[in-house]
Amino acid sequence: MRHERELARLGRLRQQLLGGDISRRGFLTAAMSLSSAVLLQGCVGGLRQATGGAVGDPAIIPLYTVENDPATLAFYNMVIAKFEDAHPGHKVTVTVYSDSNQLQYLTTAFQNGVDVGIFSPPVSSFPAFQAAGHLADLGDLVAEVGADDFLPGTRVVIGGNDYGMPLQSNSSLVYYRKDLLASAGLPVPKTYEEYLNAIRTLHGRDNRIGIAMAVGATPQLPLQFFAPYIYQSGWDYFDPDGNLTFDQPEVLDAVRRFTDVMAYTSPSLKNAEFGDIVNAYTAGQAAFATFPGRLGVTLTAKAPEIAANTGVMPIPAGPFQTGQLHFGSGQQYGLFARTSNPELAKKLMLMLTTGDDALAFALTVPGHLLPPLKSVQAKLRERMAGPGNDYIHQHKDWMETFLGQVENAMTSSVSMGAVTNHTFEGKTLNLMPWAPGIWPSPAIDADMFSDILVSGVPPDQAWQKACGRMRAAADDWKMKNPGWYPEVSR
Repeated sequence: MRHERELARLGRLRQQLLGGDISRRGFLTAAMSLSSAVLLQGCVGGLRQATGGAVGDPAIIPLYTVENDPATLAFYNMVIAKFEDAHPGHKVTVTVYSDSNQLQYLTTAFQNGVDVGIFSPPVSSFPAFQAAGHLADLGDLVAEVGADDFLPGTRVVIGGNDYGMPLQSNSSLVYYRKDLLASAGLPVPKTYEEYLNAIRTLHGRDNRIGIAMAVGATPQLPLQFFAPYIYQSGWDYFDPDGNLTFDQPEVLDAVRRFTDVMAYTSPSLKNAEFGDIVNAYTAGQAAFATFPGRLGVTLTAKAPEIAANTGVMPIPAGPFQTGQLHFGSGQQYGLFARTSNPELAKKLMLMLTTGDDALAFALTVPGHLLPPLKSVQAKLRERMAGPGNDYIHQHKDWMETFLGQVENAMTSSVSMGAVTNHTFEGKTLNLMPWAPGIWPSPAIDADMFSDILVSGVPPDQAWQKACGRMRAAADDWKMKNPGWYPEVSR
C-alpha cells in the first residue's frame, strides 16, 4: 500500500510541476523523500532490441544510467515530465545498470542491437566506442550551446568532432575539523609540512585517526587520492604524447609524501572503498578526510554538529603549485549512433545539461555535481549570493572552495600530461587509451601502495616495479595500435 501511495504522490507532483503549481526546487524537495523504487518506476524502461540501421522505437527516448540515488532519480522524473509534456506521443524510459560492470553491459547491448539512446560511460571508454561506431557526433549541440561556455577539459573531442555532452565536473578536496585544530593550537595547513604535522598531531587523540583516506582494489581509489601528490610534484603518470613520466624522481618523492600521510589512517582504510571514508569522518572518527562534495551533504544530514565544526580546504600535497592542482572527475552523456530518434534525443540532452534544469541537477548534490558550463555555474553563484537558508547558504564557504578548484581538478586517464616537467598551462582533455591497462582491478598504483603500506616493501622498490608495469602496459597498447596519436583539447 505504501508503494502505491508514493507512486500516486509522484504522479500528483508531476502534474503540479507541469501546471506551474510548484517550482523545480519544490518538486525535487518533495520527490527526494520518495523511495528509489517509486522514483525509478516513475521513469522505468528496459531493454529494447532490433537489428539493422536505426534500432528501437522512434516514440521512445532511452536513457541509460548508473545513477540510482533518490536525488538523481527525482531529477530525471522532473525533466522527463516536462519533456513528455512538450513532445506528446513520445516517452522517455530510464534503465539503471551497475557501474561495476558498465563496460561489459554496454558492450553486450551494442552487440545485441539494443538502443541505449543517451548513456554516460566512463570518459576513458569514449575513444573505443567512437572507433567502433557506437557514438553520434554531437558537434551541433556544442555549437548550439557555444564552445566558449564549456569549462576547460570537459568536451570529448575525437578526430576533431565532439562526442560527449558534459553533465558534471567536480573536485576532491580535504574536510578538516576546525575545533580539533583549534584545541591543538594548530593553524589551517597551507604547506605539506604543516598538513602532515597536523594529521600526525591529531592522530590517536580521543581514538581518532589523523585522516580518512583510502587505497584499495577499486581502480579509482589510488587514482583519486594520489592525484594531488603527483600533480604537485610537477608531473603526471604520462606526458601529453603518452610517454611515461611516472618514473621521474620527483614522483618517487610524491609517493613517499602520500605514504607518510597514509601512515596516520586506520589500517582498514589501506584496503577500503569510498564509502568507508564517508563513514569514518561522519562518525567523528577522523580529523581530516579527502573527498568531493558528496561527503559534505552526507555529513550535514547525519552529523550536523560535526558539519558545524568542519571546513573544506585545498590539499597542500607538494612543492609545485602547492594546493592548486587536484583530482576531479567529470561525466559526459554520449548518444548511441543508431538510436531511433536522434534529433529528439538531442533535445532531451540539452534539457538535462543546460539552463535552469542543469542548475537543478547541480543542486541535487550541491558541491559535488558542479556545473561544467560557465553559464550554469554563473546561475549557481547567483543562487549562492541570494537569500536562503538551504545547504548552499549554510555551507557557502565549502561551495566556494569546491567551485574555486574545479578548473584545475583533473583525472590522469582523461587529462593525460596536463602537468608535465613542472609546467601546467591549464586543464586539458587528452584521453589515455591504454588506461584500462594502468587501472585494472586492482590497479598498478594500488598494488604499489599495497606493497608499501601493507607488505612493508621499500617505496623505491615498489615504485620501480610500478614504473615497469606501466611502461609495459602502454608499450603493449601502442604496438597493437600503431596509428594512434594524442589529441589534446582545452
